[in-house]
Amino acid sequence: MKLFFARLTSAPHLIRMDLLLLLLPLVLWSGLTLLRPYLITPHCLVPAGQTSLCHSENVLPVDRVALGLNSSDADRYSYYTQNFSGVLAFSAPVLWHGLWAVLGRTSPLMALTGLSIDLAIITEITLWNGAIGETVRIISQRPRPFVYADTASAGANPAHYISFYSGHTSFAAAASLGFVLFLLGRGAPGWLTAFSFIGFELLTFSTGIFRILAGRHFVTDVLAAAVAGSVIAFTIAWLHRDKSPEV
Repeated sequence: MKLFFARLTSAPHLIRMDLLLLLLPLVLWSGLTLLRPYLITPHCLVPAGQTSLCHSENVLPVDRVALGLNSSDADRYSYYTQNFSGVLAFSAPVLWHGLWAVLGRTSPLMALTGLSIDLAIITEITLWNGAIGETVRIISQRPRPFVYADTASAGANPAHYISFYSGHTSFAAAASLGFVLFLLGRGAPGWLTAFSFIGFELLTFSTGIFRILAGRHFVTDVLAAAVAGSVIAFTIAWLHRDKSPEV
């Protein structure tokens, strides 16, 4: 356990795989997004006289709470919480290293080096979160909750079959946890790290709730997204920590 926390709190560094870790998810994410209309089959649409499989009886009991919800306010708020997570994750390294340079605690060159490392890591987290999420959505092709109320119209759009899992929630989880892991790796005070972890939980939870209230995702969509985003952020950060830290 000591080795685990020692590695988690060690200063991050670049690794040989970084170029691949940046380019591969970028290509995969972009390619799959462009190919959505060709890879997704609007399976809620059926010929006249046949019964569609997209009806509430086929929805998991825990997910039925999302059926019929359609709050435009919640949809807008989910963008706010998602985007705020991203602002935190990308601005924190800039403020941190800039402050140390201004205070004379480190040289401008060292500050720039540290900033480059941290921005590379959070960018990799963002790209892998997007690429993996898009892959899962293309494979699952789960209809959004609002499709069940209007299979004839909403069910015709391939973009409405990307419910599992929530991209907003996974990004909020990945970016927020990435921010917390950044603080751990840079030796931030314990109170700041603890406060940020609570904020991470609140941002992820609120984003997921808003996506459900907006009728864009089911409960299982946001739960899976929160786990996936967190695992991706932790994995990328872990790869950039010292494998043999001093205990």
